[in-house]
Amino acid sequence: MKRMIARGTGAAVLAGLMALAPTAAYAQTTVQETQAFLGTTIEKTSASAKRTALQQAYDHAAAYGYTPDQCVTIHLYSVKISFVMYRGEAGIHCTK
Repeated sequence: MKRMIARGTGAAVLAGLMALAPTAAYAQTTVQETQAFLGTTIEKTSASAKRTALQQAYDHAAAYGYTPDQCVTIHLYSVKISFVMYRGEAGIHCTK
């Protein structure tokens, strides 16, 4: 009789611990929010086009509450579209 009570108590304790295990595991996980932002522009020099496009992407990210240290540059390039004009594009990926 004592063995049955001990087994029943042990099973109840084990069931209680198993019920708490998913909650403890869930409490340790964190959710990260990520977003990508794109900046495009047309400027007179290649460097200016890249710089302005990157600044535009960071400005879009700031509007959503991201800081520059939370962002990584994914791509940054410029293409000559005429004799004196360059199209710049910058893409950043931000995580908080």
